[in-house]
Amino acid sequence: MTSIQQAEAPVDVVICEVHPSPSGVPANGAKPGADEGGKTMVLPSPADADATQVIRTPAPGVSGSGPSSSGAGQEGGATTGSAASAEASEADRQAEAADSEGSDQTPDAAEHADAGAGSSHADTQSDAAGPVNAEPDQADAEDPDPQGAPAQSAGPAPGTAKANADTDATQVIRLRPDSDATQIITVNAPHAKDPGETQIIKDADATQVISTAEPDATQVIKFDADATTVLAQLNPGDATTVIPKTGKGTDGSATTLIPVVAGRKDGLRTRIAPPRDPGRAPRPARPRREPMDLGHAPAVLTISALGVLMVALGYAGGRIGTGNAQFAYWVGQVVVFTPVVVRLLSRRMAGVAESFVLVMGLALHQYLLKWMYSPDQFRFPDELQHWLGTTIIVQSGELFQPNPALPPAVHFPGLAEMGAALTSMTGLPVTASGVIVAGIAHLIFVAMIFAAVLRASNSPAVAGVACATYATALHYLFFNSMFLYQTAALPFFMLTVWAVRRWRAEGNWRFVALAVAGMGVTTVSHHVTAFAMVLTLTLLAVVELVVQKPRRWSALIMPGAALLMVASWVATVARDVVNYLEAPADQVVHTIENLISGTSEASSTTAAVSIGQLIVQGAGLLALFVLYLALLRDMVQRRDRDAWRWAAVAGGTIFFAGNAVRFLGQNGPEIAARLSTFTYVPISILAAIALVRGVQIIPAKDGEGHRWRASPPAIDVIAPGGWNLYSRTAAGSLMITVLMIGARAGGWPPIGSILPGPYLAGGFERSVDASGIAAADWQRDTLGHDNRVGGDVTSVSLASTYGRQDPVREVGSLYYADEWGLEQQQLVDGLAIQYLVVDKRLSEQLPEGEAYFENDPHAGSITSPLTSTQIGKFDALTGVDRLYDNGTVRVYRMGNL
Repeated sequence: MTSIQQAEAPVDVVICEVHPSPSGVPANGAKPGADEGGKTMVLPSPADADATQVIRTPAPGVSGSGPSSSGAGQEGGATTGSAASAEASEADRQAEAADSEGSDQTPDAAEHADAGAGSSHADTQSDAAGPVNAEPDQADAEDPDPQGAPAQSAGPAPGTAKANADTDATQVIRLRPDSDATQIITVNAPHAKDPGETQIIKDADATQVISTAEPDATQVIKFDADATTVLAQLNPGDATTVIPKTGKGTDGSATTLIPVVAGRKDGLRTRIAPPRDPGRAPRPARPRREPMDLGHAPAVLTISALGVLMVALGYAGGRIGTGNAQFAYWVGQVVVFTPVVVRLLSRRMAGVAESFVLVMGLALHQYLLKWMYSPDQFRFPDELQHWLGTTIIVQSGELFQPNPALPPAVHFPGLAEMGAALTSMTGLPVTASGVIVAGIAHLIFVAMIFAAVLRASNSPAVAGVACATYATALHYLFFNSMFLYQTAALPFFMLTVWAVRRWRAEGNWRFVALAVAGMGVTTVSHHVTAFAMVLTLTLLAVVELVVQKPRRWSALIMPGAALLMVASWVATVARDVVNYLEAPADQVVHTIENLISGTSEASSTTAAVSIGQLIVQGAGLLALFVLYLALLRDMVQRRDRDAWRWAAVAGGTIFFAGNAVRFLGQNGPEIAARLSTFTYVPISILAAIALVRGVQIIPAKDGEGHRWRASPPAIDVIAPGGWNLYSRTAAGSLMITVLMIGARAGGWPPIGSILPGPYLAGGFERSVDASGIAAADWQRDTLGHDNRVGGDVTSVSLASTYGRQDPVREVGSLYYADEWGLEQQQLVDGLAIQYLVVDKRLSEQLPEGEAYFENDPHAGSITSPLTSTQIGKFDALTGVDRLYDNGTVRVYRMGNL
């Protein structure tokens, strides 16, 4: 027999196993086989006389069931004893949850209240089953039992014991603190001689006798005067086995302490999985995860890297015109993206380290996709403009030097200064420095999103899924990772938001200094991002004042400081930014007016988006909207008081409102994409919460059979397991993948230019080739700088960057005219045009972007290329000189007209 050692500290339950004696002979003359396999019996902590005692009586003849937590979980969770025992149980439960492979706990206990929307009202109760801030991301947890009884009524009343009808069920005995009092136990076993007979238990030094369902069987429990509990194991038939008290030092099995499995916050019990087959070997315990455990991140990112290789093959095929290039591109995009998303949604991650590595690895791989599109030089017009600004700083050594390609960038030199500093320190070309600076800024931006969401949710899974969802924004892959001043400002924008979050939660004024520094760099880096920062901080402050009570008016400090800083910079330095942003703002207003009125203008109308692209983008947006509504319903029903989640809800509303213009042709996605750079952050957070926490799209029926009334909290429920987990993971991964495909098809570059390749008229980056660059270089070397040069979209872009000329963009009518007349002459004089660049390929191809020129008067209605007459009329004009001709691009001097 094995000894049962006394616990040193009060615990909720103690599990003792009875093993055969070393000699192989049962004790007290019991029949052979009576103790085979060991029967699990549960006893109280001797130090706490008021604790619950649980006795498990296995059916006679059943062999070998190991210690099971199911009995303790069903009854122990409902009848927790003293406050000390409850605290010990909660500590053990949290320690076990921290060892779980799917745990999302982070070391930041101060922010643990943000992990669930209802955590503020889930206080610890000494006799309740519900856990405090129960971690919902445990992958092995089971769904709650809808028929479970409330925790307050699950256990027996003091002084009584309750036996189930099944002889294999758990019997619960509750002792009064007064050991001398008589305890009354009623046994309701159906096979007892008298089901309702009453058993009397005397003082603690007497032998207690409890009858069971077997009429001839007897269980004997002795409570010694020294408060040491000794267990007796029931044998088949009428035999009685008494286990004597064993002295200290006897070599036996140690007592195992198992915490009470806590129930749900709503009072329902948690369904426990059935015991394992006794014939199967026990599953080894999972090892404790180390803080830097990367889990399966290296393997998953290796698979993702294979997708990068496939996209590279697709790019190479596009350059030489291979027919399967598109197939390789799309399959590669899915392989890059989907394995990471599946792993993030699987809820079996090792912890914060694995989630962060997955997110950063995905961001790096996607930046490689952007870089491989044009690895040798910048071809995107916006990148060329900032390449010029950086080159000017490197050559002049001074800030705020004029940039004819993008005049407002002069007053926001953050990006150019970073690139110029790297070039000066390393000697790298400006192009190489720009690739490095843009890549680092992009990765830091993603890292700050992860940190901010992790701080608000306390869940690495939510933070990882939010970053993966944000990677499906229209401009994420290209525009938000190009060498642009917005790319340099975005990480400091998110740094400011993160620092404000830390300050509001912890009150540490060091985060105030960090937030102010982030505001300053954002302000001097990009105008639109600075305005978005002011609006974001204002939204967070207003929502906090509305939701939280009592109101803390200090929330207005940060938005006030940001507003003062941005307004001061615009008023004193960047005074031309208002006029610069006026045109795009008017375009948005006109687009919305056209949407409402149903009218259109030739100058703003473009070709309709394909049906397939509409279906993919619409399906992704619809899925986001469904998750948004489901999470909003739960937050309203549970009266969520978290200000940051409500701010995300408000940001999600702005996101869906901004996407109303997405389906207006090519200009619609462009406007929506510019807005979604900022509004996609809150909707990504809400989608991640809904996917990771298993929000109920269609809520389950409550106890009264109502489906659409109060339902279990979406944020605090235990994560699903088994098939439910697999189906949710598959559905979430499919939804995010569809969003990614829609973003690639409708984002930048346009679907027709999604692969690099030969020249395309009006194709922006696809229009940049050796002929155009050679003409621009000739202008710089021969004509000098700052001449007024007009041309198509690409010619003007190259002339203003490589050629260092002053661009004239409103020249479309000069090219569309069949004959040169007074109107054309007046336009040349009015715009002071000195040179015109003519690409003869404009008469060979339709424009890829539905327009040949900026502010094209025939945009969206071009059905045929320019004619040879329209292109060649400049050669017949008196006073017009053709100064340059490389066989494709010509440069004309207009000064002698």
